[in-house]
Amino acid sequence: MNQNEFLNMKPGRDLDIKVALEVMGYIWLKHLLQFSAELAVKWLGTPVDLKESCGMYVVVPNSQFVALKERENHAEAVLNFSTEMGPAEEVIRRMEEFGYEYHLETKTEQGANLYYACFKKTGSTSKVMLAGAPTIPEAIVKGALSAMLAY
Repeated sequence: MNQNEFLNMKPGRDLDIKVALEVMGYIWLKHLLQFSAELAVKWLGTPVDLKESCGMYVVVPNSQFVALKERENHAEAVLNFSTEMGPAEEVIRRMEEFGYEYHLETKTEQGANLYYACFKKTGSTSKVMLAGAPTIPEAIVKGALSAMLAY
């Protein structure tokens, strides 16, 4: 996905899933044993979910990704990163773990606030892409995705 595609995404599940995979470390999981159609599915989880499964879940290999259906509610573990401030703050913390500094700027355009978030590598002098949005959580996740693509 290129930058224009996710910058044009509306806040919600699709954008949340993109952030979960590209920034937050979520992975596609499946059951180790697939002896029924109900178990031949994939869903989004975290490395912690994988560890806590005691070997019952495994990472979906690229060779099987297309063949597996998405489980109903496959993204139920994904937080509302693009619409809620608490989960958006987790994105900020994750980016800081990667060595990014977070910056937020508010501008009033046509009588409404527009928030511009960016993440810049600590000590970097490269140009930073600002991601503008009408809400802070949306600006944060789009800024994080912009940074991940830029570096």
